[in-house]
Amino acid sequence: MSYSLSFPGTIIFGAGERRKLAELLPAGPVLFVAGRHSASRIQSEIVPALGGRSFELIADISPEPPLADVERALAAARRIGAASVVGWGGGSAMDTAKSVAALLPLPGPVADYFYNRREIPGHGVFLAEVPTTAGTGAEITPNAVLLDPETGIKQSLRGTGLYADLALVDPELTYDCPPAVTAASGFDALTQAIESFISRKANPVSKTLAMQAAKNILSSLHPAWSGEIQARNFVAEGSMMAAMAFSSSGLGAVHGIGHPLGSILHVPHGVCCAVLLPTILKWNLEAAHDDLEDLALALTQDPDPANLIELITELRSWLELPADFKAYGLAPEHYDFIVRNCRSGSMKCNPRDLSDDDVRRILEELS
Repeated sequence: MSYSLSFPGTIIFGAGERRKLAELLPAGPVLFVAGRHSASRIQSEIVPALGGRSFELIADISPEPPLADVERALAAARRIGAASVVGWGGGSAMDTAKSVAALLPLPGPVADYFYNRREIPGHGVFLAEVPTTAGTGAEITPNAVLLDPETGIKQSLRGTGLYADLALVDPELTYDCPPAVTAASGFDALTQAIESFISRKANPVSKTLAMQAAKNILSSLHPAWSGEIQARNFVAEGSMMAAMAFSSSGLGAVHGIGHPLGSILHVPHGVCCAVLLPTILKWNLEAAHDDLEDLALALTQDPDPANLIELITELRSWLELPADFKAYGLAPEHYDFIVRNCRSGSMKCNPRDLSDDDVRRILEELS
């Protein structure tokens, strides 16, 4: 078996480690791209340590960042001559920061790179990523999920030039996440771990990381949702390891279907994962039975994958996440768009192929 492994330049994990950020940035102006609730912490904890260097803070990025938000952040970075970009927040803030850092030296609009009319040839300016949720793994991966509202297409900028120079994972930043955010982002991370483990591109390193990630998250997500601090630490670490796993293995059909479904119906990505994961795991049993047996045994001491799937379904219920997309209005008129736009790299990694009719049947079951 041949495989390659790539990660951010430096990964730092630990409670309180965010306070090291300023000293780890290169000299020169800094653009912060932050979640709405992170601006005050950046102003109080990080800005005083910048030593007087200039900075700009953008803290109003939309969920599932549209191309226009990335253009606006890119213009701010050029205006101040940013030497570094910091993404501080959930996936939207980090993916926007990742896009800005990569595209800053390059010509042309963001849409050219989004639609693959131009390539991202290499690394841009220094990028630091600081997650405030335990779920997306965007601090680790070389892709940025963006949305074109004019077409409804949600897809990724990809390339090794999008790896962060610094991923700084401080679980303290997740302690004040509301339960609903903890549940949805945690299910995203759990899905990443499981899909990585059974991926067609899985390798011994990704499997080791994915299994430990799944152990952390499955055992700790419910207590983390209830507010237990140590459990939040475990989930944050599990999320980081899941991203390290799937950055080389890829994901699967949950993410392949979830991206277009989420974009057309405005379903939070973690909710998409929670609804789709048990159904897709049942579909994959035929092709990934041995891997799912190994995973079930490691996670539950019971090698029956059906019992693992039932435990995941129960966890979804405990976390008050939906079991279908009825509340979001999924209907037959949406199926063609989802089928047309689900053929991503994630679908290619799924252990069992899905025809267009298979995807439609899954959508019907969850409508």
